[in-house]
Amino acid sequence: MESPECPVCLQNYDGEYTIPRVLACGHSACESCLSKLPQRFSNTIRCPACTQLVKFPPQGPSALPKNIDLLSFCLPKNHGSDPSDSSQKPRKVSEDICAYDFLPRFWSEEFYAAWKDWILPHDAVLVDVKVDGEENGGVFDVLDGKTGSGFSSSLWVRVCLGDEQRVGLVRVVALPALDGSGFELGYVARVMKCLSEMREEPRNELSSMFRASVRQCRNIGKVYGLWGNLEDGFLYIVCKKQGGSFLKELVNLRNGFDDGDGFVSSKNGVSAFPMIGMEMCEAVMGLHSEGFTAGCIALSCFSFDDFGHAYLDLNEILVLGRKIRKTIMDTASSGTRIDDEELELIINNLLKNDVFLSPELLLELLHKEGVAVECDKYRYSTGYGSDIWGLACLLIRFLLGKILTEKVPKMSRNDCSDYSTMYSSWMNEVTSLLETELGSDYALLIDILLECLIYDPGSRPLVNDVRKCIRELIIKAPFDITSSCLEGAVDGDSTSCCIILGELCQPPKKMSPTKKEDGLRGSEAGNEADFGQEEERPDKHFFEDLSRGSVKFKDLHGHRDCITGVAVGGGFLFSSSFDKTIRVWSLQDFSHVHTFEGHEHRVMALIYVDQEKPLCVSGDNGGGIFVWGTSIPLGQEPLKKWYEQKDWRYSGIHALSSSGNGYIYTGSGDKSIKAWLLQDGTLSCTMNGHKSVVSTLAVCDEVLYSGSWDGTIRLWSLIDHSPLTVLGEDTSGTVTSILALAVDRHMLIAAQENGRIKVWRNEMFMKSIHMHDGAVFAIGKEGKGLFTGGWDKTVSVQELCGDEFQVDARPIGSIPCDSVITALLCWQGKLFVGYANKLVKEYLGGLRKTWSDLTSLNYWVVRDYYRLVNSVNAFEPQIQSLTDEQLTAKTVEFRRRLRQGQTLADIQAEAFAVVREAAKRKLGMRHFDVQIIGGAVLHDGSIAEMKTGEGKTLVSTLAAYLNALTGEGVHVVTVNDYLAQRDAEWMGRVHHFLGLSVGLIQRGMKAEERRSNYNCDITYTNNSELGFDYLRDNLAGASGQLVMRWPKPFHFAIVDEVDSVLIDEGRNPLLISGEASKDAARYPVAAKVAELLVRGLHYNVELKDNSVELTEEGIELAEMALETHDLWDENDPWARFVMNALKAKEFYRRDVQYIVRNGKALIINELTGRVEEKRRWSEGIHQAVEAKEGLKIQADSVIVAQITYQSLFKLYPKLSGMTGTAKTEEKEFLKMFQIPVIEVPTNLPNIRKDLPIQAFATARGKWEHVRREVEYMFRQGRPVLVGTTSVENSEHLSDLLKEQNIPHNVLNARPKYAAREAEIVAQAGRKYAITISTNMAGRGTDIILGGNPKMLAKEIIEDSLLSFLTKETPNVDVDGEAVSQKVLSKIKVGPSSLALLAKTALMAKYVCKSECKTWTYKEAKSIISESVELSQTSNLKELERLVDEQSETYPLGPTIALAYLSVLKDCEVHCFNEGSEVKRLGGLHVIGTSLHESRRIDNQLRGRAGRQGDPGSTRFMVSLQDEMFQKFNFDTEWAVRLISKITNDEDIPIEGDTIVKQLLALQVNAEKYFFGIRKSLVEFDEVLEVQRKHVYDLRQSLLTGDNESCSQHIFQYMQAVVDEIVFANADPLKHPRSWSLGKLLKEFVTIAGKLLNDSFAGITEETLLESLAQSHELSTVGGISDIHLPNLPTPPNSFRGIHKKSSSLKRWLAICSDELTKNGRYRASINLLRKYLGDFLIASYLDVVQESGYDNVYVKEVEKAVLVKTLDCFWRDHLVNMNRLSSAVNVRSFGHRNPLEEYKIDGCRFFISMLSATRRLTVESLLQYWSSPMESQEIFL
Repeated sequence: MESPECPVCLQNYDGEYTIPRVLACGHSACESCLSKLPQRFSNTIRCPACTQLVKFPPQGPSALPKNIDLLSFCLPKNHGSDPSDSSQKPRKVSEDICAYDFLPRFWSEEFYAAWKDWILPHDAVLVDVKVDGEENGGVFDVLDGKTGSGFSSSLWVRVCLGDEQRVGLVRVVALPALDGSGFELGYVARVMKCLSEMREEPRNELSSMFRASVRQCRNIGKVYGLWGNLEDGFLYIVCKKQGGSFLKELVNLRNGFDDGDGFVSSKNGVSAFPMIGMEMCEAVMGLHSEGFTAGCIALSCFSFDDFGHAYLDLNEILVLGRKIRKTIMDTASSGTRIDDEELELIINNLLKNDVFLSPELLLELLHKEGVAVECDKYRYSTGYGSDIWGLACLLIRFLLGKILTEKVPKMSRNDCSDYSTMYSSWMNEVTSLLETELGSDYALLIDILLECLIYDPGSRPLVNDVRKCIRELIIKAPFDITSSCLEGAVDGDSTSCCIILGELCQPPKKMSPTKKEDGLRGSEAGNEADFGQEEERPDKHFFEDLSRGSVKFKDLHGHRDCITGVAVGGGFLFSSSFDKTIRVWSLQDFSHVHTFEGHEHRVMALIYVDQEKPLCVSGDNGGGIFVWGTSIPLGQEPLKKWYEQKDWRYSGIHALSSSGNGYIYTGSGDKSIKAWLLQDGTLSCTMNGHKSVVSTLAVCDEVLYSGSWDGTIRLWSLIDHSPLTVLGEDTSGTVTSILALAVDRHMLIAAQENGRIKVWRNEMFMKSIHMHDGAVFAIGKEGKGLFTGGWDKTVSVQELCGDEFQVDARPIGSIPCDSVITALLCWQGKLFVGYANKLVKEYLGGLRKTWSDLTSLNYWVVRDYYRLVNSVNAFEPQIQSLTDEQLTAKTVEFRRRLRQGQTLADIQAEAFAVVREAAKRKLGMRHFDVQIIGGAVLHDGSIAEMKTGEGKTLVSTLAAYLNALTGEGVHVVTVNDYLAQRDAEWMGRVHHFLGLSVGLIQRGMKAEERRSNYNCDITYTNNSELGFDYLRDNLAGASGQLVMRWPKPFHFAIVDEVDSVLIDEGRNPLLISGEASKDAARYPVAAKVAELLVRGLHYNVELKDNSVELTEEGIELAEMALETHDLWDENDPWARFVMNALKAKEFYRRDVQYIVRNGKALIINELTGRVEEKRRWSEGIHQAVEAKEGLKIQADSVIVAQITYQSLFKLYPKLSGMTGTAKTEEKEFLKMFQIPVIEVPTNLPNIRKDLPIQAFATARGKWEHVRREVEYMFRQGRPVLVGTTSVENSEHLSDLLKEQNIPHNVLNARPKYAAREAEIVAQAGRKYAITISTNMAGRGTDIILGGNPKMLAKEIIEDSLLSFLTKETPNVDVDGEAVSQKVLSKIKVGPSSLALLAKTALMAKYVCKSECKTWTYKEAKSIISESVELSQTSNLKELERLVDEQSETYPLGPTIALAYLSVLKDCEVHCFNEGSEVKRLGGLHVIGTSLHESRRIDNQLRGRAGRQGDPGSTRFMVSLQDEMFQKFNFDTEWAVRLISKITNDEDIPIEGDTIVKQLLALQVNAEKYFFGIRKSLVEFDEVLEVQRKHVYDLRQSLLTGDNESCSQHIFQYMQAVVDEIVFANADPLKHPRSWSLGKLLKEFVTIAGKLLNDSFAGITEETLLESLAQSHELSTVGGISDIHLPNLPTPPNSFRGIHKKSSSLKRWLAICSDELTKNGRYRASINLLRKYLGDFLIASYLDVVQESGYDNVYVKEVEKAVLVKTLDCFWRDHLVNMNRLSSAVNVRSFGHRNPLEEYKIDGCRFFISMLSATRRLTVESLLQYWSSPMESQEIFL
């Protein structure tokens, strides 16, 4: 056994020189080595054995303890050994190698290093020209391109080139194809894989070309590298490209060259040839010097550089070789053997195209293609001589021009015996031509060129010899100083690589997704695997498939919100989520095993702790830390849990980590890291230092790493929890949050919110790398593999490489995902990915948000409300500990605190916690956090949009309770009596429990009941009852008739379905009408006339605004039928009746807008589908409908009072509402009511599927398709809800289903259906249930999958007992038809329930017989309903006690309640099981049969499916014959033609975007149109609203005021009447003599009647004028109370007493100070006259009242009655006039006048006139009454 040694110096320990000192990590090293180790941080070193950072004492290593155990082991062993033998073999230390290699082995390290610098970036090249036919582009020609922005970043480009430099591209090989499976290799990895899969031969050719390009900087064209074109999927060689063609450049040089005749015939003769020839020879020599031969040379292979030197373009050589090989293959395609004649044809074709291919190379190519030739015996080996042959031909071509190929005879046999003789003949022709054209002066040149054409390549001269000969044309040999440099550069016998024979000249073929090989590729890398967008993979290692370009995944579904963490251990995969659960999956088959539930807040972090007893630990944003056991069996409850102390400003646990030291570490929102003992949850210590939220934790080698939003990473020692160092603190610039960490022994990687990662190695910063477009939320590392994911929905795969001095990340590939990546885990060759949903932007988006988030008011408001939620949750433990009495006493406490000065905001959180606890105790329902937000939204006076099934009714209790504490009353307004009663009884239990009074307003209640209910703390009512009570209160004749809380009837209202009340019903004002039956006989006559008139001929219809216009023919026919000369004759008006009859005929259809029941036409509410018995259409429409149906004509109506819902609810100082669909109308709510709409998050995510709209050409096709879809769903067992728009449509569909024997239920306005509404809706979610409903808005009952157990239990009780309680059979028209129970599963009632039912039935039977009690059917149902209510308000013990106490009297009610509770349990079990089965089938399927006029109504129908996270689906089917399309003049003919063209069948649906967009656009237009109507109605009603408020305030002051105030009103009226008379006849600017004094006296006396006849009998105009002239003598105010004008009667002395004198003085001051009198010279005279006449009138009135002898009480009653009735009379007439005015002003728009402005002006004029007439009639009536009270008594009493 080897002795222990120091890990640094490798010396054996001894007790003298090499002393082992123990470090904090447990390892040892010698003192001398420890003192030499570098201290990167203060008093810290890195252990040489485990590389862990440990504390180092400042005193040095001597302060560390000695390792006594090692010394005791070493000293005996070393004792006696040879001290001279100190040599020890050093031990090789290697890093641990991960057993699971996450790196794809496409290539080796050496391969990557050899090729990486030749790969150009993907943006380095831009292709200019794309050749037609993608298969040929870049294969047989060189593509033109230019350098892009990424060119300069290539490591290999060593020349200074800017952007847009010209390059040439030649296709090499196909890139690995993307198979669309999900994994995408990175660009570099894709090119590398392509190169690695190439065969070695073409890859070596590429490498040689690149090396040759580097060394031969002038003779060979520059090769820049390889570039992958991701568009066409091929790899290209990128070469330098300058100028155009070689011939063109020669011409541009103007050196005398002519392409047709060559250099010989040019002006300068052969003198211009040598320079070009030498350049060409040198280029070929440069190619040969690199061991290459071109094999063939053409003019296109040469080009000129920027300095005018010729060079060989390798790309052109490749392309030329491919063309030659293709030509040979095409020519030889006829067989495997060709004769000499075919060979001649090939050669001649090449020469014709100026392609010079040596004979031996031609034969070699044919042999390579497997083609045998007759002259095969003449084959020679190829080599450098092949290029010499082609070069010589090219030089001759330059000298002679085209004559070489045109005049020289082609190679032909000419009856020669063989190919050799044929070639010799051709040579003779060329020799003869050269000698003729050049002459004897160039004999040497001719000789060497002919030598180059010798058939045997070994006998041809070298290229250098040719160059020398050409050079001697200019410079003689003795002066050729360069020849020695080039001489012997290439030996003719040297071996070479011929380019044309190489693999690169094989045309590449594009890969298909199924076969990944072509001519240059080796064998396939592996079979292709399916690659899907999945999260986890259960089979082999991740990168075994990744290396083949695809990965197989597996989806794990179950969570309902954003995944926040994943962990692995104990054979399980654990995943946490915002849905407050931890799910456990098996690692064997990835099936769901278990779910840990218990968190009340979102789970933010998750870890697995591997110890003796394995554990899973989770932390939530409420500060809760839960420890779960992972041993089988898995438990439901945590082993232990504890909470960190928190502040609502911080957001709980953000990160978790653990180590083997028994601690759990948490990173919190309070900027600290806490260490908890795992054994008992004790807080051990708190580590502070971060300046923001600690977002991530990691542990490695006894060091804790913490990352924070402050952009720093802190290192902590796990031995004593002391800080070691801080990383990233010195980074300058903007702080970038750290979101995730990955750490191993030497490397630390941090993910940041800016999309970058930072890498540290041994605490030294190495590199920052940009990885993602957006925040990096998750990071994972395994071996060298690095995985990152984040905001851009992509998992990036990188390979980390480098050494101690540099680090790099090589991009391998990426995995595109459908959602933001929030969690990553690499484990044993598998990659686990956690995704986010839409909520990730709100909570993970705290670091990075989209622009819509930042600009969304809703986002920030909801986020702010969570502070309140946290406060409410903090109160919950305290409130839970209270007894019922203490909880009830909280209401008294809150009211006391409000009286002491606190506000509702001060007690809001605690009050909400109280309501939550009360609801939990009384209803068994606890408010969710989102419901707390909803309650806060309501309290703040906003509209809470909460989806269907989210518990809006429960939410209202929060705001109602809080605002009721003020004692001013709260109104909870619903849309019908049923919901008001249900909510008052249901939610009222909470308010009653808390000590508040609850009232309910229902139709038919007496005034006293209404008054009592309105005086309650909380009053439940429906919108129509509320409006009519307000109007009736303003028609009351006495204060005792008022029912609301006057003088402040409105304080705070919560409106349920607020969009329905304020928007949908906003077009119809509330009216109270009086009867006026004088024209009843005209309606039947007009109805007969309407039947005669034909639409389109006699009248035209505008469906959009329900208007009718008579044509000239129609007017004539109507006048003829009615025997009148003018329909609009004022004395005989028929026009209104005829127009109403036509409207009733066209717009008001039976079973759509109304139904006929019991001889009455009853209106159907289009929104709810309910019958409204008390409602009638105004303006004679209802009478016209009755006439059309032949019913009794009820009295015509006259408007007595009216108000719109908009104006009604504007009277509330604080208004809120709740609905499921208001966001689309948010602008209207803000504009009309200044109420924002806040979208409250759902408690569970909505997983409903909204299928595309289907459009049909005809209604017949639509209904048939609806029937088929219902039948298909019925066969599956799924419940179906079909929404129709009318009774007629619902019954039509019902008939279609009956034909197919499909059982179903119908819910519409007919009594037989409406009476069973609750039962039908309760059954609608059961398996096989089919429900047809006219409209589901305002139904108020959720459709629960599996059925509503409470309703089903009640049905069972009724079925069991009704036959014993009553002998009366149900009336179908009143009690409804029985709900269809066919095919529905039968509910199994348990034995105990059956026994209770039997007992109850016997008791009911006995009570009926023995006590002779008989009940009607309605009374019997009422008994059962009361018993059911008793079971809900009393617990089981109380009911049993009642049964025992009343056992002798047969307690029927408590017994029924007990039976109900027992049956209810059975029903709950049945409904739960059936609901689970329905969910598995897909949930409720909703079918909409027509688009409504608002998207909001459609959304209401859709909202019936998918409630509270349930599955479901919706489908809308529309036909172009639907009413909405007709109403808005949609071009149906165009659409029908389009549909027919698409489907060839009008009955086949289409789901195309074109039709759907048209339909939705039409719906939006309809919304805009009706918004305009509502806006116009509101604007017009605002004028009336001001007037109404004035009148109603005046009226209430009269009714509720005292006697003195009533008298003051009368005095004011009398003075106002006098003022009007005076102002009408006097002008302060003119002298009194010009006044109409006579008229003034007459009007004044007329008002008073008999009362003033005696006093003013002798007063004339002259007397009054003289009196006014003397009025200046009244200069003092001393006797102003009894002032009178000279020569005029003295007023009665009625102003006795201080009150009357004070009143008179106030009137005088008001006269003097008002602005009614114009400023003028005679203003004082007018004021005196006003005062005198007013005093006289008032004094005379007081005097006559006093003389009447009636007591004061009676007098005030008479005065009040006259005031109120007169005001009502004129107000009623004013309403009629205003309604007529609103219709009339529209005509003024033709005169370019604004109808609204005209309405305001004329309406104001009408109102002033109305008030004036009211005052005058009131004064006249009172004076007339008291002048002769006995004659007028009956008028007012």
